[in-house]
Amino acid sequence: MDHKTDNAKQRLLLVDSNELIRDIFKMLFERLDYYAVTVRTAREGFKALNDENFDIVICDFYLHECNGIEFFGACKNYCKNKTNILMTTYGDVIDTSNIKKLNVRHTLEKPFPFEELLKIIKNSSHKN
Repeated sequence: MDHKTDNAKQRLLLVDSNELIRDIFKMLFERLDYYAVTVRTAREGFKALNDENFDIVICDFYLHECNGIEFFGACKNYCKNKTNILMTTYGDVIDTSNIKKLNVRHTLEKPFPFEELLKIIKNSSHKN
């Protein structure tokens, strides 16, 4: 993980077990001048949240140790007042009332256009 940052940049954490997704998102976000940290596991996500402050947390539903809902539940205190986004695979059944209690405000069904994710992030940055 690269921990250098510019305080003016929005800080983003992506938790996804898929290396290709992590690499593509990191490249795209950095090109758009975000500070992006990507991690593979929930454990690495917890560590990143403990070590740094993020504005945006994006987590895939499918992780090795737990699912994305369990991840947001376990790090609920770290994820308060952040833009929390859960990515799911088409057809996943998710109880949206339960995830709202975990401060997850947005869910995106894969595959989705990157612009859709950017729109959510940009809209939420105006509210924070």
